[in-house]
Amino acid sequence: MIERLQGFAALLRKNRVRVSTSELLDAARAAAIVGLEDGQTLRTVLSATLIKRAGDQRVFDELYSLYFLRGADYARDLAGTPLGRLLAEMGLSADQVARLLEEIGDQAAALSAAGRAGLGLSALDVPALLFASGVALAGVRLTSPLQVGYYAHRALGEMNVAGAELELEQLVAAVSRALGPEAARALREAIARNMTALKAAVRRFVHDEFERQNVDFVQEFRARTLAERPFALLSEDEIARLRVEVQRLARKLRAQASLRPERRKRGRLDVRRTLRRSLSTGGVPIDLVRRKKRVDRPRLVVLCDVSDSVKNVSRFMLELVYTLQERFEKVRSYVFVADIGETTDLFRSSAIDEAVRLAYEGAVINVSANSDYGRALEQFATRHLDAVTSRTTVIVIGDARNNYNPPHADRLAEIRARAKRVIWLNPEAPAAWGFGDSAMRDYEPHCDKVVVAHNLESLRRVVNDLSVK
Repeated sequence: MIERLQGFAALLRKNRVRVSTSELLDAARAAAIVGLEDGQTLRTVLSATLIKRAGDQRVFDELYSLYFLRGADYARDLAGTPLGRLLAEMGLSADQVARLLEEIGDQAAALSAAGRAGLGLSALDVPALLFASGVALAGVRLTSPLQVGYYAHRALGEMNVAGAELELEQLVAAVSRALGPEAARALREAIARNMTALKAAVRRFVHDEFERQNVDFVQEFRARTLAERPFALLSEDEIARLRVEVQRLARKLRAQASLRPERRKRGRLDVRRTLRRSLSTGGVPIDLVRRKKRVDRPRLVVLCDVSDSVKNVSRFMLELVYTLQERFEKVRSYVFVADIGETTDLFRSSAIDEAVRLAYEGAVINVSANSDYGRALEQFATRHLDAVTSRTTVIVIGDARNNYNPPHADRLAEIRARAKRVIWLNPEAPAAWGFGDSAMRDYEPHCDKVVVAHNLESLRRVVNDLSVK
């Protein structure tokens, strides 16, 4: 019995629940008195002797079920968890759910806190989960909405969500061997949904913390029109509404192009053809003939940072550009975080919303990496420089937050030397450039224009400028 309790105490300590040797001895004595027959009484006794803080009770209850309960008791205890409910909603019978829950029991206790949350063994309690993972956001001063994505990404990294996903994939493989591919498929789908909910909950927690620290800013922000609101603070409902505005803006810009005066398309006077036509009027050039003016539509190369902090700016810019791509002779797009990958074919073969979704879910590059602008520019200049010609406008979209990596600004200079112009869209205000890990001051000299683009109104001005030049 004492070895079993020692293992449980070690599991609690791994999840940052403090358990002393004396408390472990008290738990052993109490367990010896009440016996092991009544699981509920044993749970109460161990909780009374091992738990000192109310915040640790949730972790204790979760780990107790995983560590001590087996068989029908275990399955019954976990049937009401997010995982149990989700498996039932997916059409599995109560017996199938119970078998699956029993199968994962032995391995689930050894999972990390992020792994258990991604598996869906308890309701999402982000503060408790951050504490159990050793992530400390207390004392962090959030002064910009762009920091929401950064700190959410940092928190997920410190929680080792990538490691948790690997743990869970190994668990799915074990279930596949024991119960077959159909059970494994259901478990993998449930995990994917729970992991998505976990990441959204962490971001929402950081977003709420920003609002608590910046009440005046948030009140002023809510008074703005939708087109004037910073992308970084939009809710999912506002993002959906803004996509309608993006489509309306695209239609408006196309209409503006079609209404431009026709005289702007007239070429220079063709003297030879004019004189030839004047023969019918005795040499009087009544009917002037002009050369057809070649419509020199611009070429466009877009490099989008798709890391969490700037993803809404990049997403809406990509949607605008591709909705208006008939106004450009050629459009090629690339996304990057640390590595860079081309998404031109992805956008050519998929609808715009589906292509953007796939790009942000990692269909081209690893979107969970830490930003490295220098590495991305190095790769583009090495592998894709042939996409840039003297007629190409290159647009870089991102905050230039480089995690203190080498900026390789010389590679941007190399790109600029081949391009017609380079425009950088940065969602941060100039006052933030050059501070912390921002490399914007290194890149700025190699850009023809740097535009603060943080809402729909600023993107409208950028795209309208592109389409008339």
